[in-house]
Amino acid sequence: MAAAVAAFSRKRPAADAACAVAMTATKKSRAPAPYRLRSIDEYEQLEVLGKGSYGVVVKARDRRTGDTVAVKSNRVGGTDDLIREAGFLVDCLGHPSIVQIRDVAADAASGELFLVMELVSPSLHTVLRRRRCPFSEAETRRFMRQLLGAAAKLHGGGTRRMVHRDIKPANILVTPSAGGDTVVKLCDFGAAAPALPAGTPYPEDERVGTLLYRSLEQLRGSRCYGPAVDVWALGCVMFELLAGEPLFAEAYTDDQVVISAVNLRDDILYYGPETFRGLPEPLSESGAEVLCGLLCYDHEQRSSAAEALKQRWFTEDGAQEEQCSAVADLGHPGNAPWLSETQNQIRHMELGLLSQI
Repeated sequence: MAAAVAAFSRKRPAADAACAVAMTATKKSRAPAPYRLRSIDEYEQLEVLGKGSYGVVVKARDRRTGDTVAVKSNRVGGTDDLIREAGFLVDCLGHPSIVQIRDVAADAASGELFLVMELVSPSLHTVLRRRRCPFSEAETRRFMRQLLGAAAKLHGGGTRRMVHRDIKPANILVTPSAGGDTVVKLCDFGAAAPALPAGTPYPEDERVGTLLYRSLEQLRGSRCYGPAVDVWALGCVMFELLAGEPLFAEAYTDDQVVISAVNLRDDILYYGPETFRGLPEPLSESGAEVLCGLLCYDHEQRSSAAEALKQRWFTEDGAQEEQCSAVADLGHPGNAPWLSETQNQIRHMELGLLSQI
């Protein structure tokens, strides 16, 4: 991680050396493939935004344009995983509720790659911790409309259908818009994977995701799952927005979460929407219906993101007026012509990985 951060501290290279970069062999010792990527030295590190076991994200200034961006390095998984993450982000270009990729940069000396993304902060996790009180139902509805819209984009396809697999407050970014509304964006696609046909297992031996937001099917050891795991996580997020604390705040192990989820299932079956009558602010019946659908124990009966958005909580009188009007007016790099070369290079890098699997 120290090496990744140190890459920012070198002096700016000569202009004729900034873009010509050759990728080194990846972890499977494949032959290097040449791509013209911007040098990481063209970005000046300003501050570290976050560190984790998988990598580091820093705030940086683009020396060429003066723009402030977020730059992510990847400690675990190496070049291959970062290329895959870049590919998923390219698939989501232009969506207002998904963080936007701007570029891929490289360290010519080591061959390490870096994701360059729009800068959005802080995380919803940070906001909840600082706020120390729940969001109102109206605020929660605005947030969930955006998050379910992002999930519907991932699950519905386009270039390909995908599953995020690690939705949680720490991977949701919050920013005010010019119009004063709050915009939320899904980020960190490091655990994302293509949606597989029903019954096809994912290859990982270890479970992905974060304990308190991990779906029941994953907790029970199944590797055959799909977009419903993201929907469960969004249900956990919705509850946390309304309650000001995680759904299973007192659970610390897989078994404890499973037991709590079974109890929740029984409450929903017996009480229905009344299950959530104990929230700090009374939740409307239509809102509780959405929450019950997202937190359905049976993944086959769980609402999809698209289905949830069609429920009356989002369509009834007054709900449409709450919709974040500023989202559509945000400037997104997904439509910028200068990104076309970056998109093409990422696509070619992904194809290079697939051709050698």
